[in-house]
Amino acid sequence: MKKKHLFIAATAIFALASCAESGFIGDQEAFESANGNGTISFDLNTPAMTRADRVGATAAADLNNQFIVYAEKAETADGAAPAAGKLVFQNYKVVYGANTAYTTTSNTKNWEYVGQAWTAGEQGNLTTSTTDAQTIKYWDWGASSYTFTAVSALPSDISSGNVKVTKTTAATTGNLVYDKGYSVALTAAADLDKLFFSERKVIEKSNNTDRDATNTYGGNVTLRFHNAASKVRVAMYETLPGHSVTINKFSVDNDGGASPAFSGMTDNVTANFAANFQNCAEGTAGTLTVKYYTTGAVQNHPTVSFSGTAADVLALGTNLKENVTIGTTATGATFDRTDGDSDGQADYTTVFPKEDNAQNLKLKVSYTLTAPVTGETITVTDATAEIPADYLKWKPGYAYTYIFKISDNTNGSTGTPGTNPAGLYPITFDAIEMVDADGLAEYITTVSEPSITTFGVNSSTGKYVTGGSEYAAGSDIYATIMDGSAVKDFTLGTDVNVYLVTTTDAANFPITEASVAEAIAEIAGSKKITYVNENANASSKFTAVPVEVTTVPGEDGVDITGTHALKLTGAAATTTTTAYAIEYIKTPATYHNNGGSVFTLANETAFNTEVSTNGKIYTNTDCTTELTWSVYNTDDSSKAATYYRRTSVNSVGVYAYKVIRVN
Repeated sequence: MKKKHLFIAATAIFALASCAESGFIGDQEAFESANGNGTISFDLNTPAMTRADRVGATAAADLNNQFIVYAEKAETADGAAPAAGKLVFQNYKVVYGANTAYTTTSNTKNWEYVGQAWTAGEQGNLTTSTTDAQTIKYWDWGASSYTFTAVSALPSDISSGNVKVTKTTAATTGNLVYDKGYSVALTAAADLDKLFFSERKVIEKSNNTDRDATNTYGGNVTLRFHNAASKVRVAMYETLPGHSVTINKFSVDNDGGASPAFSGMTDNVTANFAANFQNCAEGTAGTLTVKYYTTGAVQNHPTVSFSGTAADVLALGTNLKENVTIGTTATGATFDRTDGDSDGQADYTTVFPKEDNAQNLKLKVSYTLTAPVTGETITVTDATAEIPADYLKWKPGYAYTYIFKISDNTNGSTGTPGTNPAGLYPITFDAIEMVDADGLAEYITTVSEPSITTFGVNSSTGKYVTGGSEYAAGSDIYATIMDGSAVKDFTLGTDVNVYLVTTTDAANFPITEASVAEAIAEIAGSKKITYVNENANASSKFTAVPVEVTTVPGEDGVDITGTHALKLTGAAATTTTTAYAIEYIKTPATYHNNGGSVFTLANETAFNTEVSTNGKIYTNTDCTTELTWSVYNTDDSSKAATYYRRTSVNSVGVYAYKVIRVN
């Protein structure tokens, strides 16, 4: 498939002129020589990625200077095919010509359909298109409404048969008008970047005759086009203090079938980035089905599904491959592709949409750590990560970026996998999905099992947070935990905690996933890194108490339901010495302990001195519930109760951490 620069969307404006008479206006050729009142003409513009519309010749070039329009009037609610006399445009070709506006009554904005004709090759690959000459069309004030849809493809793709368009003229599912769309058969040579589908537009009858009005009879009808392709790119970066990270290989399962276990991913890939993602279609033949509804909801923008031959492995560009040293920040991450357009952004790979995706993505990577001063190397083998299926539902017209973060929390082995203990620390993959109004999505993933996926949403606009090192102050931050290929349904305060972490020496004791784990595990002594539990905070750190939710915002404004996520509402800014940390306790550690009775302590200073000198005091034998001054000072019974101190570790447990920075 050809690689092209992404067009987020295209917009077509149909200018339908008014008629001085209010009665029936038919399709008589006699009107062709009239003054233009009542004639249907076309205009178009395409929104650029800067959100400023492209117009005129620039907009026309986005759609290859032509599109194909289908329209009927008085469409019935049961989705039946157009009744006799109701079909207006039967896949008419509309062609752009510079400086041709007002040269005919059917052309006001350099777009003409009268007299245009399909070649024999085009005609054979467009069903329900007219074989007769395309005549002028007029508004019919005797009709209750008009319904428009349109498609645009590379003309050479249509004539060669790389793109074959079938218009669905009657509903195929539930007698629903929104089911009437398109079926497009593609070969592997088709240019998906040049394939666009419009939104479904219904213009209800009115008596307006203002040609400058919008979406009224006699005015301008606006069709918004969506590119049929999704875009995907992948990047990696590392945050290992004092080390560089070089990729050795990616491991996949090339045998196909169901989503593999990590243990089954044994095929080596060193030439490019690769990860297991079932039914991933890029540059392959198949059929796109376009409808105007999703499960349980109707809508006027097109939904695109793909059927056909698909790969079991997501294989992208060659920047991320064997012997590549990756970047050290999210903004300086190493991408799978270089920038081919000199726009400051790495290129995407064009893929088919996967709005109905139900598969997780599994990454398995081996890499080498190198100390720059001593040259010491450590090889980490088979570090793994998993991204939830809900963050892989690729929508047409959206560009998705997945950034994998390698930190000192790793589940890879520095020895023999399965024999030696895994990790520097358990590797976690974290994914951050960030999408703006232009259809750009960005995911940042740290490598670990369990995996914690986070993304931010602007509290005021409801848009995904994009750019920057991580999140902006005031963002709503969502965290999803993947444990054993399943999204975890957790309980805040039991198996999930939120902390504010502080370091007294950011240069020598930076806040990382591993340092947070170490700080929380410490029980006594002077600490460079400290933490405060914020599970119940709704004032200085968040604007609402952290809570588990089962609905998260989708990148296209449609909520994702049924998943479980921790929501941090309106997170306040952190500093160079502070950060938030999310803790997931898969299996809590257990401890040997000794018991005793709390002696009388006169004040909080004396209590804190006792704790800092002799270690934390616990109220239970598992040494998981701390005795605090507030409890000790208000609960008289605790002063005489048996308490416990940790003496040694019985089992270390399984924990996952995610550090979050808010600017």
